This record gives sequence, C-alpha cells and structure tokens, in this order.
Amino acid sequence: MPFSVIWQLAGVVALSALGTMLVAVGALGSGGLCLAGAAWWFWRLYRTDD
Repeated sequence: MPFSVIWQLAGVVALSALGTMLVAVGALGSGGLCLAGAAWWFWRLYRTDD
C-alpha cells in the first residue's frame, strides 16, 4: 500500500471523527457534511485502489 494512501486513510478517519463529534453535540448540518465528505473521500480512495 503506497504511503499516500495511508495518509489519505488517516485523513478520512480524522474527518469521520470530526463529523461524529459534531453530530454528537448537535451540529447536524456541519457534522453531516463532514460525514458525507468522509464517505465520498473513502469511496474515491477505495475505487482508485483496484
């Protein structure tokens, strides 16, 4: 696995954690956007790893 993929995966995890924390405190709009962005980024990362 290339080193850049590891960095991107760490970014996806961090964005997911931020989104989850925002949703937990009631910031549903910002948290939902972070989670949607993390899901899209993970999907793109997964698709290019084939």
